[in-house]
Amino acid sequence: MIDFRYHLVSIVAVFLALAIGIVIGASALKPETLKVLDRASKQEKQQISGLQAEKKNMQAQITSDQAFAQAAAPQLLANLLTGQKVVIVTAPGADGPTVTGISTALHQAGAKVTGQVQLQQAFFDTSASTQNTLDTLATKLAPSGVTPGSENAQLGADALIGGQEEAGQVIASALVSTDPPALSASEAKSILGGFAQAGYLQLNPAGGASTLSPADLAVVVIPATAPTAGDSDPENLALLSLSEQLRQASHGTVLAGTLPGSGTGSAIDDLINGSTGLRLSSVDNANTETGQILV
Repeated sequence: MIDFRYHLVSIVAVFLALAIGIVIGASALKPETLKVLDRASKQEKQQISGLQAEKKNMQAQITSDQAFAQAAAPQLLANLLTGQKVVIVTAPGADGPTVTGISTALHQAGAKVTGQVQLQQAFFDTSASTQNTLDTLATKLAPSGVTPGSENAQLGADALIGGQEEAGQVIASALVSTDPPALSASEAKSILGGFAQAGYLQLNPAGGASTLSPADLAVVVIPATAPTAGDSDPENLALLSLSEQLRQASHGTVLAGTLPGSGTGSAIDDLINGSTGLRLSSVDNANTETGQILV
């Protein structure tokens, strides 16, 4: 009968043999292995050093370009938008410094910024109750000549955002216009106030004004982080729909975003690489001085 001591001795013998084999094998292969690893290490170090030098040079170039753009902005932008009124519309999560930089560039170009409209997260909700509320508000607040749900309002983006499309059409009519203004100040105030009171947007008129005056142009700033759902995210579709409505009702609209927020899955990515069929202008580096000049 084989006892426990036999098993123990057998196990110890196996591990001892393995250890001896590893030591002998390592000793025999050590010089050549070390040479290979040493060469590979040196190559990796050279590659890393090269990449670090390249990164340093690129960072220096970017810093220099941004310094030039900042210094030259007054000359580059002077009088480009003299006499124009611009409204800035921001999505939830839009980068604050980017919005400020865009506003500064607009002022340098001679434009009057009428104020900022901050879309609230509730505006992008796709539940049946929100869709019904947006539809009801749009129908109730729509001015003469604007028919929510008309062919002009339906961009074919997605059935999920039918309420946002209809609301966007009415909101756009109150924010922007072509000459002469289509709505009176009281009509615009009533429309924007209605959506603000319902919690779908927040108004920040410029210069302490009680309401936003109609603008000629619009800038829509997307979130600083792309949604996880990607191009099909309802927030992307709703932003693009509203931007298109603003474009149709004004002399021009620009969709702007930061470099990190304009990548894969963002509204700008969907605009450029998706199948929306829209022809909006966009700037994907509006967090830089150069991008703000482009806006």
